Amino acid sequence: MASIPNRSVLMALLCAIATLMGCSSMSPNDFAGTTPTLRLEEYFQGQTRAYGLFHDRFGNLRRQFTVDITGTVDAAGVLTLDERFSYSDGEREQRIWTITPTGPGSYEGRAGDVVGTAKGLLAGNALNWQYDLDLKVGDGSWRVHFDDWMFLMQDDILMNRAQVSKWGFDIGTVTIVFRRLEEEQAAVTRHASAAE
Repeated sequence: MASIPNRSVLMALLCAIATLMGCSSMSPNDFAGTTPTLRLEEYFQGQTRAYGLFHDRFGNLRRQFTVDITGTVDAAGVLTLDERFSYSDGEREQRIWTITPTGPGSYEGRAGDVVGTAKGLLAGNALNWQYDLDLKVGDGSWRVHFDDWMFLMQDDILMNRAQVSKWGFDIGTVTIVFRRLEEEQAAVTRHASAAE
């Protein structure tokens, strides 16, 4: 019969597991006052394009994708994002987010494959989303947790890094770069003018 470890050994094991899992103590409030200021409804209103990568927990690149996003804001300030994913293997996917402001710097988000409600906190140039999602894997799905950080950079670039975990264990990282389509077109025009 296996013996039960004493309390100090158990606490040491739990601390070691927490360290290995890379738990972050970063908070949106750490970014209060940083610029450029992220205004979620303004940034995503209209057309946005995103470019993304998924790396597994060993650092291997598993998927590449682009996302075309149409954002609309209604009179109550609710942001709807119609996301159309195109994966490098030819797969297509659509997700529609409904994002509701719930107070200064706080949001709730809902989508078809999101379990319950996503919770978002925004301060300065940073937004943190926490949510569970039923991720399609083969013919089934896995329920995974997203710890999702977005940072608005210069030139209207929005960087997104999400840690994906299951049962508390890291399974991979999603990295996405967003560009507003008007900005992307302006960059193409500037490049073409410089080449002349």
